[in-house]
Formats: sequence, C-alpha cells, structure tokens
Amino acid sequence: MYHDPMTAQRRSRWAKGVLPLAFLLLPALAQVDLTLSPARLELLLSPGEVRVERVTVKNGLPREEPIAVRLVPFALSPEGTVVESPSPGLCPYVTVSPTAFLLPPQGSQEVALRVEAPGEGEGEGTLACLVVFGAQPRPLPGAGVGVSTRPELGLAVYLTLRGTEKPALRARVGGEGKALPVLLENPGNVLQRLFGEALVYDREGKEVARLPVEDLPVLPGGYRRLSLAPEAPLPPGRYRVVLLLESAHGRYAAEGVWDVP
Repeated sequence: MYHDPMTAQRRSRWAKGVLPLAFLLLPALAQVDLTLSPARLELLLSPGEVRVERVTVKNGLPREEPIAVRLVPFALSPEGTVVESPSPGLCPYVTVSPTAFLLPPQGSQEVALRVEAPGEGEGEGTLACLVVFGAQPRPLPGAGVGVSTRPELGLAVYLTLRGTEKPALRARVGGEGKALPVLLENPGNVLQRLFGEALVYDREGKEVARLPVEDLPVLPGGYRRLSLAPEAPLPPGRYRVVLLLESAHGRYAAEGVWDVP
C-alpha cells in the first residue's frame, strides 16, 4: 500500500535520498523531531484569487534548530515516491514568509504561505508545490568523514482552479499474484484523492475479502500501481474482483479477474 507523505498531522524525520527529491524515513540518522500542522493544504480558488494560509512548525527536541524553507515542484512516481518535477507547477505562485528562522528548543514557529491563483487562461485544473523545511546538515553516523545528511520535511500544497476542473479516472484491476494488482490512471486535470475498496468473490459468488484503498492521491496526468494484499492469504484459485472508488469528483468502478497461485 502507498503511504502518502502528506497525510494527517504527524511527526516525521525525513532526509534527502538518492532520487532528485526522495524523502526517506530515517529516525536514527536524521536526529530531528519536527512536526507540521497542517500536514498538507488543498485549496480551491478562482483565477487571480489570493489566499494566505498559516503553517506551524514545531520542534520536539530540547535544542535550537535552524530551519530554511524552499519551494520544490513535485510529482509522484507510480509507486508513490515523491520526486522532483521538471514542470514549475504551483511554485511560482507561492510566497513563503519567513524563509529562514531559528526554532527554539521544544518551541514552534508560524509560517505564512501566500498563494495567488494563476489568472484567467494561465492555468487549469490542479497545480502542486512542495514547501520543504530543511534543518542543518549533520554527520551521517558510520558513513565516514565528511559525509552528512540534511533532514527535510515536506508540506504539499495543492491548488485547484475553480471552473476549470475536468475530472477523470481509469482503473484496471486483476492479474496474478498473492496480492491484487491495481493500476490507476488520471487522464484528467485535477487531483484525485481516492478512497474505497476492492470486493473479492469466489467462483460461487461469495464475498471472501475486502481490500481497502485509503487516502490515495493520483496527480493529473499520473498513474499509480498498487498491490492490495488480504489480511489472510486466499486459497489458490480464480476470483472476481469489483473495485469501488470515490473522490471529491465522483464515484468510479472497475471489474476484473484475480488468479491467486
């Protein structure tokens, strides 16, 4: 199952990874304790409209933590990894203040995010930007002299331009394996944040499993691969699957066959 790095208020310890912008959960290495509230922003604005939102950054450790803020356009890989995007997305329309500050020991700092929606004809659908809060680099234990890691925490900001929405979703469910293969594609221009479940039936039509899909974002033009595993392995055989999903933009269904070896 995909784990969205921007769900619900949470405490995380992030460090830069091998990908251009891949956040890896490394509690022992990051040596920070930062919390963002809220953990993501989803805005619906008319073209040219301005909104100012406030985000609180909290420091859970008993020492000062210098923080620098930067804006990064991002996308999601088919597996749900956050990666840097070549498209500027929403970032040119976001202003952050302050862009650098010192978090007091076990203290907090309020940060203002000013979002100005693109004007009429300058954009459509959902645009996204990642607001990255970075702590000071620190030595990476056991990695040798001069090797360091920079812990970072990302806040996803999504803006949908009112009146330009063209929602769509394609789903393919079924295949072979111990887990149920699902492929979701978003050919529309708005973020699809999906919830739902896959209903699994045996040859006699009896329901034998329900596989949940929870809080799954699919960005415009993107697609996601899922492997939904039942709590208890199913006996080998062929099963019929009905996938039921919904988002703020509608309800979707797909049907397929699942062969469990």
